[in-house]
Amino acid sequence: MSTAAVSNDVISPRRQLAALYQQVEAAFDAGASGGELSRLMCQGVDALLIRLWQQQAPAAAACMDLVAVGGYGRGELSPHSDWDLWFIVPEELPAQAEEELQSFLLSLWDMGAKIGHAVRTVRHTLEHVQEDWASATAALESRLLAGSGELNRQLQAKLDIFFKKQRKPFVEAKLAELEERHMRTGGTAFWMEPDIKEGKGGLRDVQAAFWISKVWYGCDDIADLVAAGAVAEREIEQLLAAQDFLWRCRTALHLDTRRANERIGFEQQVMLAEQMGYQPVNERPAVDAFMKDYFRHVGRVARVTGLLMMHFQEQLHPRRFSFTRNIGDGFTQEGTLVGIRDAGVFREDPLRLLRVFHVAQQGQRRLSSQTLRQIRADVLLIDDAFRDDPEAQRTFLKILRGRRNVHWALKEMNDTGVLGRFIPCFRDVVGLGQFNRYHAYTVDEHTIRAVGEARNFWHRDRQIRLPLAHDVCHAIHRPELLYIALIFHDIAKGLPGDHSEVGALMARSFCERMHMDSDATELVEWLVREHLLMAVKSQRFDLSDPEVIRAFAERVGNINRLRYLFLLTIADIAAVGPNVWNDWKGSLLQELYWLTSEYYRSDESISESSERLYQTRVNAVLDRCSVARELQEEALARLPRACIMHFPPRLLQNIVELLVATGGDGVKYWIDSDRGQSLFFVVARERNGLFAALSATLTSGHGSIMAAYADKLSDGRVLDVFHMQSVDGSPFDIPSDLERLKNRIDKMLAADALPRVAIDTSFKINVLMRRVEVRVRELPDASYRVTAIEVSAADQPRLLARLADAISSQGYQLHSASISTFGERAVDVFFITDKAMQQLTEAQVAELSRQLSDIATLPEEPALPG
Repeated sequence: MSTAAVSNDVISPRRQLAALYQQVEAAFDAGASGGELSRLMCQGVDALLIRLWQQQAPAAAACMDLVAVGGYGRGELSPHSDWDLWFIVPEELPAQAEEELQSFLLSLWDMGAKIGHAVRTVRHTLEHVQEDWASATAALESRLLAGSGELNRQLQAKLDIFFKKQRKPFVEAKLAELEERHMRTGGTAFWMEPDIKEGKGGLRDVQAAFWISKVWYGCDDIADLVAAGAVAEREIEQLLAAQDFLWRCRTALHLDTRRANERIGFEQQVMLAEQMGYQPVNERPAVDAFMKDYFRHVGRVARVTGLLMMHFQEQLHPRRFSFTRNIGDGFTQEGTLVGIRDAGVFREDPLRLLRVFHVAQQGQRRLSSQTLRQIRADVLLIDDAFRDDPEAQRTFLKILRGRRNVHWALKEMNDTGVLGRFIPCFRDVVGLGQFNRYHAYTVDEHTIRAVGEARNFWHRDRQIRLPLAHDVCHAIHRPELLYIALIFHDIAKGLPGDHSEVGALMARSFCERMHMDSDATELVEWLVREHLLMAVKSQRFDLSDPEVIRAFAERVGNINRLRYLFLLTIADIAAVGPNVWNDWKGSLLQELYWLTSEYYRSDESISESSERLYQTRVNAVLDRCSVARELQEEALARLPRACIMHFPPRLLQNIVELLVATGGDGVKYWIDSDRGQSLFFVVARERNGLFAALSATLTSGHGSIMAAYADKLSDGRVLDVFHMQSVDGSPFDIPSDLERLKNRIDKMLAADALPRVAIDTSFKINVLMRRVEVRVRELPDASYRVTAIEVSAADQPRLLARLADAISSQGYQLHSASISTFGERAVDVFFITDKAMQQLTEAQVAELSRQLSDIATLPEEPALPG
């Protein structure tokens, strides 16, 4: 890549800046470190600004100081970072100087630079700093670029006094700001599409540590914190190495996107892995190796800055920790924290590396920064002999059986490395990303969050995803087995083979090493092997088919396993990411749980149970509806038995009311607040392609179809029912949106011909969509009455409508469909019969599967011009 000199005065400022970008890019390609790239960019901007300032504003340069502040003042710039400038002016500013200043700023904007600036006197600058902590923070990192420096010296003298007086309020404000920013960005460093600057463990955390340290200790360099006793030398080395890695990533990110982009999306991750020279490892793509390094670095930043923040909290509030007493076994109580007697406490007795977490649990205390630091320093004391020690094993189980702070203890054990040392195979999933939009976190972060979700079942004061879970959790006697199953349920991610099968074997090995009884070992192994079973069955199978319930119940085996699997499934789904759990998924799980429980309790045959359920539902509808009983009975008589078995009474009531209200075409919607969904009920004369046209219409706005049902009525009309949520998983319940869709359907039904399903092939296809393999297969166990065909493919516009259109064009009857979205992957299951209401033949399934596969396959990438 060619470079251009930026010293030639003839070259325009815009071309000088472009040449600087080229210099930085060439240095990146040559392997320059993050710090070198940052300094190169900063030095180039310094030279460009100073030269332009002297050329365009000689009068202004003679009477004011040009000062760089913020990141630019610190000497840290990425290619498209803001250039923050303060113009420190005298109380009386000559008109010519003011005109030159405006001309200078226009030149900066014209060159494409992103400028943040302020023009103030020393007095006004100080007043602003006193009123605004952000300005005070910028002032901490000021650097004279041009001018005599006299005004800047006056300002700096006053700022020194200000920070000495405001040391405590400033540090308190920065700590609060740090906590608020972490909460705003999700509270974890392990997001799969992280913010390299503002996210936890990002560059802003390193900067915050520097700001606080400079004001509190007067450190000009963050490395000076070692002498102050705030951090260990190894921690500073890790912090600076991580900062350099993040600077290098940020430089590449800015150069690639040509803007100040701080979010590392999946496509950027692939780009960074390639540009930074990563290679595939053990059949895993290069991007996985890159992201594992990324998470290792941001994890260290989060850990070290977290310890620093704890240290400063202890410094700010010494009285809280002044009360210290010996609580035995080498531990001390320091206010609400558990401390250690001295630095040798864990070397004296390595088993204390586990006991310290149990001690903290018992008093609902936390660990001091010194304790956490020493645990990490001594974590290698956990070896095979430690893992085989019966006392260590008992202590670990005591932690899992604790009444409080189980999630906290496991999180701290993971952060300090104790969990990965005690369960060695867990180390492989620490910082392991999952390259898809469904999983928001790394495997270890998801796992620890899943345990936290499970713990919430026992606490009414916490968010409960499904009220039934609170009742079920008290029916299991060994919650520690649920937590062990959750720890192992994804532990084989990234290894060859089925992660459920491999993980189950690893779980068995761990339980045997822990000398757990055979019942516990077999339960944990089974839970890990079957941890996806209940989610899949509830979302993709026909729960109205008694044979489906029988097959599921027999596979689970007994009510005790059902309870554990039910709780594990909820915790697993809820911990995947924000908005993944919703009331619709909860209602399906709850229905499957109750139906299976009823199967275990009942002595009836399948047919007897089915008949009793049928009569119960009919009677419940007759009792609920406000219309005349004879009209209700007439409406129910038009419904096929499968329809009555499919819908609970609350939904059958809406169907009956719609049938009573119209003898022709009709539309009704109903908001089901308890389950976070809205339903559209459509009754209409039968027309080829109706279901596909309805699907396309309903997804033309902000709604997303989660499930659908279709069947023929005895009067020749068809009934279509659609369960809907918003595209982000939230309730789709805004009346104006629902009314608008109803009007569109009314208009469509009144037309002589149905609209053709529009196929938009211009949608954006990203790298994740390309990685989704198209899979179409029959699910013989999903229904014993009709043919079930599953289509798994990249999620794309109107996929459901296009697939449904293909099914109807072959003359098949579509009875229902379930729709699940897992990030960029959609899984649609269609329940189909032929015209005679019989299951499809093997040949028919094969041909239809081929057609559906063709429809679901993404368009080929256009060939590059050659």
